[in-house]
Amino acid sequence: MKAPMVRALRAEWTKLRSVRSTPLALFALLALSLLLTLASANGSRFDYGGPREYDSSSFVHRPAAGDGTFTTRVAAQKNSAPWAKAGLLLKDGTASGSSYAALMVTPEHGVRMMADGEHERTGSASDGAPRWLRLVRSGDRVTGYESADGRGWHKVAALTVTGLPTTAEAGLFVTSPTRGNERRTGPGQLSMHPVATVGRAVFDHVAFPAAGAATGADWRQADIVQPAHKGEMPDRTAAPAPFHERDGVFTVTGSGDLGGLGMGGVGQLGGQPDLVKMAVDDGVQIGTIAVIALGVLFITSEYKTGTARTTFTASPRRGRVLAAKALVLGATVFAVGLVASVADFYLALPILRDNGFAPPLFPDPSLTDPATVRAVVGGAAFLALAAVLSLGVGALLRRAVPAVVLMIVTFVVLPIVAQSTSIGFSDFVGRATPAAGLAIQQTRQLLDTVMTPWAGFGVLCLYVAVVYGAARWRLTGRDV
Repeated sequence: MKAPMVRALRAEWTKLRSVRSTPLALFALLALSLLLTLASANGSRFDYGGPREYDSSSFVHRPAAGDGTFTTRVAAQKNSAPWAKAGLLLKDGTASGSSYAALMVTPEHGVRMMADGEHERTGSASDGAPRWLRLVRSGDRVTGYESADGRGWHKVAALTVTGLPTTAEAGLFVTSPTRGNERRTGPGQLSMHPVATVGRAVFDHVAFPAAGAATGADWRQADIVQPAHKGEMPDRTAAPAPFHERDGVFTVTGSGDLGGLGMGGVGQLGGQPDLVKMAVDDGVQIGTIAVIALGVLFITSEYKTGTARTTFTASPRRGRVLAAKALVLGATVFAVGLVASVADFYLALPILRDNGFAPPLFPDPSLTDPATVRAVVGGAAFLALAAVLSLGVGALLRRAVPAVVLMIVTFVVLPIVAQSTSIGFSDFVGRATPAAGLAIQQTRQLLDTVMTPWAGFGVLCLYVAVVYGAARWRLTGRDV
């Protein structure tokens, strides 16, 4: 970096430290952010009213004595729900809740292996059929394999299932869980209606031990129904049709679900909330007020006191002065904002967990996850750019009160008004104003998401670039 720019940065850093509003604004950023995060986290609650384990399916089965290898190809699967399941099942009878081992494909979540609602392993990310599946039983040990072509097999997992009897029921199963039909009813408001779904899968190349040719007469169908317990939501299932077999090809329909809470989509009726955004968003939004004031006063105070003339006399390159101000202000706010954002994250998460947003239904976010890092660091970057944008508006208007009012309206008032008007206006504010930059804190795509993280952040960067360019033009084109 050239010496004149270094001197300009040093001078602006000295000014920023000497402005009486600087420590107050930075303290307000930290304090307001933490206090609002604490209040917001305490006010957020989730209560799950369903069973901890689901065992409901359409099961086409026959007895299988002792050890053996069970193979089939899921030739086709209806995408009745993202977590619909179709595959192989070894089970202690046909009662809901009895011990089992299952290997399955899903339309949108790849291959999974489960046992007794307690263990889950993930196979390939290949979505849906066709897919070859194989279960190999050796005593209490059940190993799952998958294949794309029936020749090259890949191990999914080996699980111990102590509850399987010597002679278990082995067969083909299909589930299709209740789907949450979500729709937007207003800005920031969603409604969800549970809808029962019916899945369908076609199985061929069915090869089970010691059974000879697989024909429809060899098999029985059990419609396993989840029992309703007091205080739990009922299992909304639809009646499946009887299975159909022709020339060794089986067509099975089914409803219900299989797995423990948090496994295989169990308990995820609608879109899960974005816990990371819940933890940091409110703190960043309230902190924006403090950095707006700091950014505006950093330059308008010089016009008010007349020191701007001295500054530009000592440093005639006014564009360099403005750039130095922007760099010093942005770096300072980013550093303090990062402390606030990280503190918000670690403060809110334990409270949210205590209020129901806990594993296994809600995985713990971690700062080792790239999306979480982007959201937390992005919150600090949003504050830094909001401060620099405020600096540019202050340089254009040269008066503190109009500049602060304009920025508060843009970043605070407009989003609040949008939340109480219409979906269209709310989406417009979320896409076309500097508040779009808040999208950088998103880690999940939800129904009311209007911008992707980097697109929203890009909108804010565009505003900063335009306003900074206009402020630089005015500084170099007019005297103080």
